[in-house]
Amino acid sequence: MTKKRNIFRIFAGFLAFFVAAFQLNLTFAKTEQAKLDKIQQNCSSIKIQLSQIQKNDTKNRVQLGSYFESINTDLMLNLNLRLVKNNITNPELTSLQSDFASERERFKNDYIGYSQELESLLKIDCKADPTNFAKHLNKTRTKRDAVYESIERLNELLDKHAATVKDLKETL
Repeated sequence: MTKKRNIFRIFAGFLAFFVAAFQLNLTFAKTEQAKLDKIQQNCSSIKIQLSQIQKNDTKNRVQLGSYFESINTDLMLNLNLRLVKNNITNPELTSLQSDFASERERFKNDYIGYSQELESLLKIDCKADPTNFAKHLNKTRTKRDAVYESIERLNELLDKHAATVKDLKETL
């Protein structure tokens, strides 16, 4: 009798698990469908907002790109050249300049990828194909996040550079 009861409990447990999993999947599907419905309903305003983001991001990219280029050439490179001319070696500053230049290049490439993805997203008819639009929207967000992470790494390198210059200044 207890063996039958245990089997029944195990069966009931599996049944409860599958019912819960089915409900979770159904809830996810409803949530996903609700997102797609909102995309279709608000397609025009979404496109306008994305176009505004595109314009703002383009301006920011130009400003940041110029700023990072200026830091790399006018500050880091010139400082390292001056140190070499004065027979002062500081491999950490040289390494930071190299890392900064590499990260600046990554920022540029990440932004190009993000910009292309955003351009593709804006071409999709979100009323007619909300599923494809949502998929590309997620890709665009991921690429935008990569640009942001690159900016964060560049700022970290700048902070390290400033601290290293401060330390160097104290030793001179």
